[in-house]
Amino acid sequence: MKSDIDQVIGRLAKEAPRAVEIATQRALLHAAREVKDAEVREMGRVFDRPTRWTLNSFQVKLDKAEMQARVEIKDGYWYRADNYLQTQIEGASRRRQKAFEKALQAVGVLPAGWVAVPGERAKLDAYGNHSPGEIRQILSWFDAAERVAGSTQNMGVKGRDRRRKGTKKRAGWEYFLVRAGDRRSFVRSEQSSRGSTHKMQPGIYRRTNYALGSRIEPVMIFVKSASYERRFDFYGVAKRTIEREFRPRIEAALQAELDKVTA
Repeated sequence: MKSDIDQVIGRLAKEAPRAVEIATQRALLHAAREVKDAEVREMGRVFDRPTRWTLNSFQVKLDKAEMQARVEIKDGYWYRADNYLQTQIEGASRRRQKAFEKALQAVGVLPAGWVAVPGERAKLDAYGNHSPGEIRQILSWFDAAERVAGSTQNMGVKGRDRRRKGTKKRAGWEYFLVRAGDRRSFVRSEQSSRGSTHKMQPGIYRRTNYALGSRIEPVMIFVKSASYERRFDFYGVAKRTIEREFRPRIEAALQAELDKVTA
């Protein structure tokens, strides 16, 4: 946003040009901080339980040479934040793939052009996102972990066999893949009935083996990448905040500098 402050500068620009620069920088910085705070409040309103990482993703930068202030995503946050914030701000024909999705696609588990979402029985964190621990376990099971972590974390054949067998105290379990076009179903037990049959969607399922049978649960479902509409009115919030905050800030800062000159 740009602002014409010639009308409020008056004679201060002639008598003390440096004072004008100081006052303008101070007003820009204050207004930009108000924009940042307003953006954080807007994220809390439009997103469902945003993480501290998301709420802390913006920073204010003052460029004295160009006489401008910027509210932007922090250095080091961009790669992760761009996966969701930029999509929510700009909208997109499809969201960018996450690192674990690229890893699953590289080993032929996730089809090209598809994305992964938490299944009905996925483990979620406090913010409703798929648990990073379960994602790492899935990558390890399908021998895709090394592509993400850069170290040997894949289970391999022997590791998968051990987990299928289980122990005396712990039931064996395994992940298995259902591809698009597979005609498979599973029975989900419910307290109010003997169970119901559900068609398996493409994705990753977990089978837990008990002495009297097994239980199958959907933990990661594959869907075709969809278009995303704008949800976060970043620019609108900034515009309204600057229109409300900047002029009184610059007027107060200029008056303070003028008082120093005329004292």
